[in-house]
Amino acid sequence: MLIWKRHVDIYDELALVDTCIRSSLKSNLHILNDTLSDLLATGGKRLRPALVLLSAQFGRYDRDKLVPLASAIEIMHMATLVHDDVIDDARLRRGRPTTRSRFGNNVAVFTGDFLFTKAFTLITQSTTPENMHLLALAIKAICEGEIEQYESRFRSSVSIRHYLKRIARKTAILFELSSYVGAVEAGCSKQTSRLLRKLGFDFGMAFQITDDILDFTGQQAVVGKPLCSDFRQGVYTLPVIYTARDPRYSEQMRAYMVKDDLTEEDIAGVGRLVEQSGGLEYAKNLAMTYVGRCRSYLDQLPDKPAKGALSELLEELVERKY
Repeated sequence: MLIWKRHVDIYDELALVDTCIRSSLKSNLHILNDTLSDLLATGGKRLRPALVLLSAQFGRYDRDKLVPLASAIEIMHMATLVHDDVIDDARLRRGRPTTRSRFGNNVAVFTGDFLFTKAFTLITQSTTPENMHLLALAIKAICEGEIEQYESRFRSSVSIRHYLKRIARKTAILFELSSYVGAVEAGCSKQTSRLLRKLGFDFGMAFQITDDILDFTGQQAVVGKPLCSDFRQGVYTLPVIYTARDPRYSEQMRAYMVKDDLTEEDIAGVGRLVEQSGGLEYAKNLAMTYVGRCRSYLDQLPDKPAKGALSELLEELVERKY
């Protein structure tokens, strides 16, 4: 991300996170080393470890403790992505073949399980029992969010409230936890830790809503996966839900939602509807509401260099293209 070029100190710390991740993800099994090497080659934004490290800078920053913790959270995130791709039958992620696409579902499941065990191995060495419990609860919530999403596939009656609850579990909770554990491990005050926890959660909500907008408006080569992939899989996100609730567009949208074999023309039609109905605009405005909340939390935080970096991170979220 461009922000790290302006904040070399965080870039250098994230480089240590990458080194820690790579040294942790080694196995005596040849096939696991192949899948893990392939997975690491896809890269990633490293937002969750960045939030751990930035939040910790509001307290007593201990690199030896925080880098393994940030690495563990990123490995946990990687594990959820590998399992997601199995559930979704996804062929591409970040423009590259997924683990399941290259090695099959069985190997992908084993790889995801291996990543979880490695994450918890790191966590037990780098954080308190209380934070270990919070991390375990976060994984539980993410799993529940994924199951809930799977159960509600192709359900045309999904509400906006249901969607927000889903993305809170599926995405926002790990952002929330990243900010919070970083603050707690650095000995931040209860007020500062509370503000950072709220910032992380609302950042995660805005991030996921923006992701769902990009599923319609992004360029496939940049986003790294087919556009409207969620709709094709029966996962109805905020722009679709909003459009399906609008009396002017409801009938047309629901006709697409119940259709078995969607053509590319149908997908283009869905894209036109979410734009014409104001569904995309509604989603953008809601994402900006969450960003606005993040800014209000930032205003209340102590004046530290990390505050400027978090502010710039919010700006990049608003302008995000992938």
